[in-house]
Amino acid sequence: MADLERIEGVLQEYNPVEIHEENSDGTAAVGSGASGSAVRQEGYVSQGVEREKVIPLPEEELKVGKRATETVKHIKTYVVEEPVQKDVRLRDERTVVERRPATGVATGQPLEREYAVRELHEEPVVQKDVRAGEELVVRKEATELTERVADTVKKTRADIDKAER
Repeated sequence: MADLERIEGVLQEYNPVEIHEENSDGTAAVGSGASGSAVRQEGYVSQGVEREKVIPLPEEELKVGKRATETVKHIKTYVVEEPVQKDVRLRDERTVVERRPATGVATGQPLEREYAVRELHEEPVVQKDVRAGEELVVRKEATELTERVADTVKKTRADIDKAER
């Protein structure tokens, strides 16, 4: 009877959730406390006089992988107009007609004639040529780096108090 009281005290201290009591006909009765001499808790396997329970201790494991992401760089070209100035030297001729008294003796008879005097004028001419200014070189460079990933994982541990017997 003293052993039964000691077992009931231990069970009350640890507050078991379910306790099965095996009846003589092999069926299990479920209760919430210790009653009777053949006490069996769910998960315990009877091996002779001793009883054992397997308690799993799950833990997390950190697995680090990688995934590809993509960014797109857009390059747009456009035309702008900007004013430019260049100096050019131009030559311009002008015909100047002056009247003055004759300085020599007249030769020949008066005649009707036409004279043509050419004047040369220069004017600016603009021509636009297309030439290579600069060019864009687009290339991709790839580097590899090692990055340390830090996180936490959960592990189930068990502290076992060694009961004095």
